[in-house]
Amino acid sequence: MSKVITFSQTFPSYHPKKGQPTYFVEAFYKSLFRSISIPKELNDTFNVEIFLNGLSKHHTIRNGSRFKKGEFFSPRVWGTDINPKSGRSGAYHSKQIILARDVEIKKIYDIEIFQNHEIHINGVWMANFGSENGSLIAKNDGLETLDFQNWFQKLPFKGQIICWNDSVSYC
Repeated sequence: MSKVITFSQTFPSYHPKKGQPTYFVEAFYKSLFRSISIPKELNDTFNVEIFLNGLSKHHTIRNGSRFKKGEFFSPRVWGTDINPKSGRSGAYHSKQIILARDVEIKKIYDIEIFQNHEIHINGVWMANFGSENGSLIAKNDGLETLDFQNWFQKLPFKGQIICWNDSVSYC
């Protein structure tokens, strides 16, 4: 059974863009597909303009080290339906929507982001926030540079870059 990776449809509560759309679904699809068939549960929220002209999401960054190259993951988002028991919607309160068939992990990189905003990949300094390489990491994650920096406010961070697109190469 594949591990689940759930993408956020909105920016988290600590981010300056709290509650605004991330467009990760569109960026994920753009990374994998030339044409798409979106799940009917996303018809009201999917932005075709962003899919056509926005960023691609070639990887995701997760804390810990539970993923391995060659494994598959099930890409999902939380639905926006309201849970009849709790009356709440969104993350942890609604059904997950499966975005695609299980996707193979092509590459894994270890990542550390230090309090001084240095980014190390596989134990080697790669970038600082705002540098050219830092912006490339943000872009491959489907984020603008400043949004990426604001996403990773809680430092230090240690985790993995999980790539499903062969075009990503950091080492």
